[in-house]
Amino acid sequence: MSDKKSPSSLDDSLNGEFPLQEQDDGELSLSTGSSVSDSETEKKKTRSGSPSSPRIPPAFMVAASPPKFLSFEQLMEAANGVKNMALAHEIAVNTDFKLEEFQPPDDSIEKQVKETVRRAFWDAFQEKLNEDPPDFMHALVLIQEVKENIVMLLLPQHVRFRAQINEVLDIDLIRQKLENDAFDIYYYSNYIVGVMEKLCAPVRDEQVTKLKTIKEVVPLFKEIFEVLDLMKMDMANFTLQQIRPYCQQQSVEYERQKFQDFLKSQQETGIDGLEFTKVWLKRSHDKITDVNAVEEAMSLPLATPAAILNEAYIELLHWDERNVIPETLVMDHARVTEQREKAHRLALISSVLMITYSTVGSSISGVQVLKDKLKSEICTLLEGVSNSDLPKAMSNVGEQVNKTVNDFLSSHGFQAREEAQQKMLVGQITDISDKDNKVYNILFKRLLDFIRQIISSQHKEPLKVPAGFSAVERELSQLCGRFLRVISYNRSVFGSYYTDIINILLQKHMADLSPR
Repeated sequence: MSDKKSPSSLDDSLNGEFPLQEQDDGELSLSTGSSVSDSETEKKKTRSGSPSSPRIPPAFMVAASPPKFLSFEQLMEAANGVKNMALAHEIAVNTDFKLEEFQPPDDSIEKQVKETVRRAFWDAFQEKLNEDPPDFMHALVLIQEVKENIVMLLLPQHVRFRAQINEVLDIDLIRQKLENDAFDIYYYSNYIVGVMEKLCAPVRDEQVTKLKTIKEVVPLFKEIFEVLDLMKMDMANFTLQQIRPYCQQQSVEYERQKFQDFLKSQQETGIDGLEFTKVWLKRSHDKITDVNAVEEAMSLPLATPAAILNEAYIELLHWDERNVIPETLVMDHARVTEQREKAHRLALISSVLMITYSTVGSSISGVQVLKDKLKSEICTLLEGVSNSDLPKAMSNVGEQVNKTVNDFLSSHGFQAREEAQQKMLVGQITDISDKDNKVYNILFKRLLDFIRQIISSQHKEPLKVPAGFSAVERELSQLCGRFLRVISYNRSVFGSYYTDIINILLQKHMADLSPR
């Protein structure tokens, strides 16, 4: 019997390491005197914006000794297993995951062939309708296909509705009407549109209503099929949303088994499938057990297995790109990278605001409208900026912040600041891009300490946002919620491997400390 866990009990199953209750949008309940309420759900799509498909773990690239070879069938089976595991993982971890209709590139042969075939079909249908008398045999084929698509949208409880559809769209009866010149295509098209109106999601109401205005047969049926395709996608995503808890429950055991198969195949070729995972955990172990790390001794926890793993997770938010990603985190690499970038960006925004308010002084203190305006402008100027372009971007941020502050002071009757003060503000903001900037490093450390506190202990009440981050409270709660979801799921799948590795590290450490 597998030890499957429901998503709602994930935190409880991890020895209380992830106690905070996540909201539907992935936010956490934080406190700065007011609670986080509304969510700003970021739409994450399965195409370019979504995490990339998992890379083959680096262990595959390590030379084996002695060399062994896998058959083509074994390679294909392994590839399919990775694809299936990646899909299950994406559904379980990414609450924004949804299916979308595949559209081939405009310049692709696939798209050209698809459009040519469709055009030929509709042209042939139009030619048949233009005959005297019109030939509606193509319509019979279309109605049959429409009926099949509509039936796919019905739920099990739609018993009477299903029976009515089968009665009205009875293909044999329609064929008899065609043969006896009693066929009315508009009767059936109106009925089909009426059924679609009852079954469609609210987001499709406008498109279905538009169908009622189309009077020509060919354009009408073309639009009917396009809207039906969208409705099928809506139904698929609705079903996916409903079964996500079940997917989460099953995928933990599924991924665990697939990873075990991967380790077994690696072992057969003489490769350690956990090589980089062990290196990753050892860095965390060495950091916590280093008695010479005086500066961090006060903030780091005792060397327990849970603390070592939590510290390893924290490292993901300040990752050195020279290190190889652990095998157990390959499928979340892109997701964790995105969260790391957001963490740095929040620290950057908070640093600008802290410097601004401490430099300008009491004349702007406590003015929430100004703080919101500054935050919005900073976010806009930093959007899409790479690390290499950050110094120039921060100079622009400094100039804009200085201008906005001057406009505020002028409009509220305050005396203009001296030019030297303005240059100092712009210079200090520009210097934040320096990796050794003290203000930025202090705030980023606060952010890491805050997240470390969240994942390391159980809290009965909401945590207070760290000093300096009140302006980005909502964004911080979203970051924490998404990061917790990833590491909670990761620990559910790979926790037993982590425990074994960490216990070996601690045993060796204790042996090294014991007198000989």
